[in-house]
Amino acid sequence: MDFPYNRVEGTTNTEDHKVFVDLHVFSEFIPVDDAALTEVIQQWLLDNVPEVLSTTAERREQTFPVTQLPPLPG
Repeated sequence: MDFPYNRVEGTTNTEDHKVFVDLHVFSEFIPVDDAALTEVIQQWLLDNVPEVLSTTAERREQTFPVTQLPPLPG
């Protein structure tokens, strides 16, 4: 099973601290532009969190292995 998501990483003015936002969008019938939403989140972090100096974003594919169930006793 695949569960793709976007990760926004904010670099702060402190070397040891970073901000991570993972954006999982699931919409079965309504199209959602998750790339545009990611850009809005990046800009919001820059505008509203004084410690955040810059942001980067990347698309990640999170895959979970699916184990087959044994057959039911017959």
